[in-house]
Amino acid sequence: MSQFKYNIQDLFHTAFGIASTVYLTQAFKEKPIEQINYDGLEILPDYYSSSESSWMGTPIMFPAKFCGGSYKRYKPNGEIERVRMADLMLPPATMFSFRRAHNITRTELLGANGTVKEIYGFDDWVIDVKGLCLDEPSRSAHDQLKELLQWEKLADSISVSGELYEQREISAIAISDWSDNLQLGASGVISFSFQMWSDDDIILTL
Repeated sequence: MSQFKYNIQDLFHTAFGIASTVYLTQAFKEKPIEQINYDGLEILPDYYSSSESSWMGTPIMFPAKFCGGSYKRYKPNGEIERVRMADLMLPPATMFSFRRAHNITRTELLGANGTVKEIYGFDDWVIDVKGLCLDEPSRSAHDQLKELLQWEKLADSISVSGELYEQREISAIAISDWSDNLQLGASGVISFSFQMWSDDDIILTL
């Protein structure tokens, strides 16, 4: 494995072209650094507190989890089989972007300004996911990618949990697109990105 010393900001910029401000403590060395000056360090408010933490002990902001259970998957011959999946926390260095279109039918008016909005509905939530698998003391980046690919192979709706999803009342998603890439010169860093659609049950009442 690598020495677990990553510049997350540079890695995100290299993999996705995203220039974000991410800070990590230097908790990777065997001996603690003495006489550290914490002047000017800002502490996040209490409402950003998280019950989840990384292997370094740092909090994970807005973690997300694929919930385990029985899911459908295709066999090599094309038949459907049931597989049992365990819970999977997405890697700590994962970012989510949400968007949703509004379905509106507009009717133009003659001799007046604007349009009449007749039918109003909501499209699926589209979630763009970008993240990094990084070597950790207990598992490698390749092991993390292998676990993610097991979920990508499913032919089923996936139960998901997390504060960002609960805010938008998303309880299940479907993976629509996947991409991963091994960073050049960094065997312990694998970037991945995929897109998900919200998949809510539609109950018909007669």
